[in-house]
Amino acid sequence: MALQSPVITEKFIAYIADVMTSDLTFAVLLIDEYTQEGPAGRVAVKLRDGGPTAKKNLSGYFLFTDLASGVYTVGVESDYYSTAEEAVDTSILDAKNPVVQIVLKPNSQYSFPAGSTLLRGVVTNGSPVPGADVSVTGKTITTNTDERGEFVLHFRGIKTETITMVIQKGGDTKSTGATIEEGKTTSVGMIHFP
Repeated sequence: MALQSPVITEKFIAYIADVMTSDLTFAVLLIDEYTQEGPAGRVAVKLRDGGPTAKKNLSGYFLFTDLASGVYTVGVESDYYSTAEEAVDTSILDAKNPVVQIVLKPNSQYSFPAGSTLLRGVVTNGSPVPGADVSVTGKTITTNTDERGEFVLHFRGIKTETITMVIQKGGDTKSTGATIEEGKTTSVGMIHFP
């Protein structure tokens, strides 16, 4: 029996028998909504309904390989961002560049830099209300409450402004106002919902 010659690189030694190939089904690129860069902290990207967890490559993409063509729900869980889900239909992706971009919204545990313009609060109905949608009327600023009912909204380019927040969950809606100032964190405290 003859041995194959190894392929030697600076990182590892590979033998011909060690080579495995896979087909890229799609890649997920995560973007931090606040910094517009890659996410901070621990991030897990997986298919819902018991599918595989993605493998992260050195460029920061999360890769799914060898999947049949179809529609998949990608879930993203992390320490510093709201849970995100995205439906991916592999049949409509560009075969040469099958990349799906998911923007992650910072949650209440996110470490914003000093001087950020923030609005924080807790949604409760006697106990925390997780998964409520929180949005700002007339702006594209949205988030969700975490398992403690907490939320944080971040603003840019606002000096001082009175805004109206709308909180929605399960058909219930509540509006409340707040005044935000540039470079400061405003707390609206406990918001009783609905």
